[in-house]
Amino acid sequence: MFLPLILSTMRMSKLLVKRSLRSSVASSLGLLLGMANNVILKETLTVFVYHDTSEHPSEFSHRYNLNVKPDIFDYQLEFIKSNFNIISPDNIDEAALPPKAALITFDDGFRSFFLNAVPILEKHGVPAIIFLNMEAVLGKVFWAGLLTYLCTKRKDFAAFMGRNTDINPNVPLFLSCDRESVEAYLKQLEYPIDNEVIQYVGAFASKEDLERASKKEKLFFGNHLFNHYVPRLMSDEDFLRSFSENEAVLRQYSNYLKMFSFPFGQPNSCFLPGQIDLLKSQGVKKVFSSSGRVNGGRHQFCLDRLALTSFHNSPSKIWFQIFQQSLRKRLRISKHKEYSC
Repeated sequence: MFLPLILSTMRMSKLLVKRSLRSSVASSLGLLLGMANNVILKETLTVFVYHDTSEHPSEFSHRYNLNVKPDIFDYQLEFIKSNFNIISPDNIDEAALPPKAALITFDDGFRSFFLNAVPILEKHGVPAIIFLNMEAVLGKVFWAGLLTYLCTKRKDFAAFMGRNTDINPNVPLFLSCDRESVEAYLKQLEYPIDNEVIQYVGAFASKEDLERASKKEKLFFGNHLFNHYVPRLMSDEDFLRSFSENEAVLRQYSNYLKMFSFPFGQPNSCFLPGQIDLLKSQGVKKVFSSSGRVNGGRHQFCLDRLALTSFHNSPSKIWFQIFQQSLRKRLRISKHKEYSC
């Protein structure tokens, strides 16, 4: 009974949604969509993805809308607990998942996860998995942070890349930067910029943070490549080498699960279908992308995820985020390209 009303509302709101998905629109449509959630989401798996949980996010996290403040994260977990059945990542392959199943995931390895998010997860008794880039944890520059820093802070970088590599005008520049070209650019700089990039990105976890977290009953580690490279730009050999190098470190922890989330997360612009097959050949149990969709096929090998940030601080905004990809698909709205995963 709700679906015709929802579709009618979506058609009438097409112009408003097209313009910017403003807070008022998200609230109004989200409230209506939330009323229908029990029917629409009954046989689905909703996978939420987070990155940073800080009161004072870095410039990188702020610019790419990766942060959720701890108090809002606490609120969101309470909302998810009240409206979904949260499953543990080590139970994801069970034949009979509960109705309206949900899974909590994190990416990258920001220290704020261990300092701020883990205590909140424990408070609510909620299991979660964090997909880690271990090279950044071990002190090297975070590749995604480096790329975005160069694209936004170094005025000559775009011109250099234009001369040295093929740039796709339909893809953000940082998704077109192969490692060889970036390293060539860095070599011709007058001084190293590692410290500037680290300050721009913010703190990553330490090995001590991981050691403590690995002993927690409901917390798991997964693979996000050794560093946050763009998979689409990697050869099969380099892709598998980065996966295996990361796994070799992660296997030191008893809570490691052989699951993988793609860096940047968007199919085609960030990774290729054949790379999913490569991961399956390595015995990976589940693969995650980040296009923002709810999973109708709950037992498929590759699962999609949707992000929650500090913006999503009310039930209507959360419901709208959960359903917005269905809105966009029906209204044929092109999604704004942004950093994801």
